[in-house]
Amino acid sequence: MAMTDARPAAFFIGDNTALDFINSKAAPRSTEFEWLASGAETLDWLVEAGLLTDVEKSALKQPKHRAALNLAAEDIRAFREDFRSFVSSVVEDAEVPADHQMIAKLNRLMRRGKQSPRLVPSEFNGRGIELKVIHDIQSADDLLPRIAKACAEFIAKADLRHVRRCEGSGCTLFFLDVSKNHKRRWCSMEVCGNRAKAAAYRKRS
Repeated sequence: MAMTDARPAAFFIGDNTALDFINSKAAPRSTEFEWLASGAETLDWLVEAGLLTDVEKSALKQPKHRAALNLAAEDIRAFREDFRSFVSSVVEDAEVPADHQMIAKLNRLMRRGKQSPRLVPSEFNGRGIELKVIHDIQSADDLLPRIAKACAEFIAKADLRHVRRCEGSGCTLFFLDVSKNHKRRWCSMEVCGNRAKAAAYRKRS
């Protein structure tokens, strides 16, 4: 991973946007890093995650939004930790109770957003275009509803049997194991896999 001021680039190894969101605070190699420490950093991460466009980012980076953006980042970080706890609790059972409090919370957050149906380009349906309901971004308060929608899609669509936490020592990264045999063990070979193999080799020797 590329390094900036001793912090690696954000990890997008989850094969799912909601898991990448959880991983926006993580401890690869036992050292904890935060990628949503400020409003500006949160915008940067959301663009990298595909949850925000460059045009939306530019509008929100105007000085008049700075205070609201930093407050929104606090709310986003708090929600991320709630969602992390939720994912940790449901992965073991590979199911989500219909009455789980996270379901109601996500519904409340999504209702807060300004939504509109929109035709957007698509690579998946063979027609080149699809109709989607988009959470519009008009202020910093609109960021969390869009994140909540990605988390709701994870709950509705992901196979929880294949959600994993990296087996690397001290690593906290989550990922969706989409490998053919569902035998993936590490967030990445570069970060944890090679280190684990080297440790196993030393032990055998």
